[in-house]
Amino acid sequence: MKILHTGDWHLGKRLYKHDLRDDHELFLNWLADLVDERNIDVLLIAGDIFDTANPNDGSMSLYYKFLTRMLPLGRKIIITGGNHDSATKLNAPRELLRHLDIHVVGCTTQDCADEVIRLTQGSTDLVIAAVPYLRDADLRQSISGQTYEERITALRIGIRNHYERLADYCKQNYTDVPVLAMGHLYVNGASVSESEREIHSVGGQAAFSTEHFPGGFNYVALGHIHMPQALGPDNLVRYSGSPVPLSFSERDNAHQILELTLDNGQITNVSTVRVPQFRRLQHIGGTLDEVREILEQISVDDDRLATLVEILVEESQESHATRMHFEQLYRDYSDAPFSIAKARLVFQNKRQGLASLLVADTHLQDLSYLDVFDRRLESSLVETENRAVLTETYKQLYRMVTEQASPTLLHEDSSNSIS
Repeated sequence: MKILHTGDWHLGKRLYKHDLRDDHELFLNWLADLVDERNIDVLLIAGDIFDTANPNDGSMSLYYKFLTRMLPLGRKIIITGGNHDSATKLNAPRELLRHLDIHVVGCTTQDCADEVIRLTQGSTDLVIAAVPYLRDADLRQSISGQTYEERITALRIGIRNHYERLADYCKQNYTDVPVLAMGHLYVNGASVSESEREIHSVGGQAAFSTEHFPGGFNYVALGHIHMPQALGPDNLVRYSGSPVPLSFSERDNAHQILELTLDNGQITNVSTVRVPQFRRLQHIGGTLDEVREILEQISVDDDRLATLVEILVEESQESHATRMHFEQLYRDYSDAPFSIAKARLVFQNKRQGLASLLVADTHLQDLSYLDVFDRRLESSLVETENRAVLTETYKQLYRMVTEQASPTLLHEDSSNSIS
């Protein structure tokens, strides 16, 4: 049995103001061709199919077009929900999709039978423990007076107990059948990109480690972290990573999916399949003159989408003339074979903390929720020794609000910096 492990598509993602729909469409077409050419039997999609809880029509169209294209191939597909996904939207067509060998687990019901899927291919059997993103409300009830450390411990225990129940269920009901687990969570020790810098605090899962997964799993297919990597002593706990760069900090990631081979009840091979680079992301820094010189040298990629450029102009002294020339950049390169995704201007003599960072064309969506809160603390002259406690409390409140709010109340930009 041949299995593909992918996740973190984030359909509907915008890179600053630029829609990545074309990037995702090219990826999904490539993926469908790959499944066909390599005779893949099972496709695992480990959460964050969409970038927001309320995906737009274009994102939904890409999703269903891909599933429709897969139908004639007769392959099995397992889809689990991520922290960006709306469980309600994912689960809505699941009864229909199940008849098409597409299994969707948008959220946990605490019934092991709903998350355990048995697959048969000829004489080969495989059981999938399809675990979606586990929210606080899925695992425990907050107790008044608990400290932050106690809540983290309770959450870690809740996740471990969830996987242990599934492992025991599989052992009791599917003796001698290999078990592959899925998940969408942060495992301690995983490397994160700049765009995921708050991932340790959101969801409270920073303390979960590979040894907390119970025995009995032949492989653990994870989503949530965009950087592909293997964890644990046997490298069988793996993140496939995001297949396309979702921020400029991910432009040099080795974007890939993972192919597994199941033979005689064992995972005999795990290999990486590199995803083609459909678009180049380029970061340019320097003085205004240096930036213009580099922009003039950007080559055209005829076989790829237009290059997106992120610019950071740094000048020593504040100057009205420099500001005017900087703002002219967008107009000067409006017809260029590349697009300026974002341009920032920093004066070194003013660079004294977050509040004094002079950024042109700054929008709320460019800032993380912690950036905004940090600015609020700074404007209120909160003492340094009090900031850590206030920030930690604010993280907990933010997590509670975003996880308990209905999908219709979650604004698209509220989780831009959260994987």
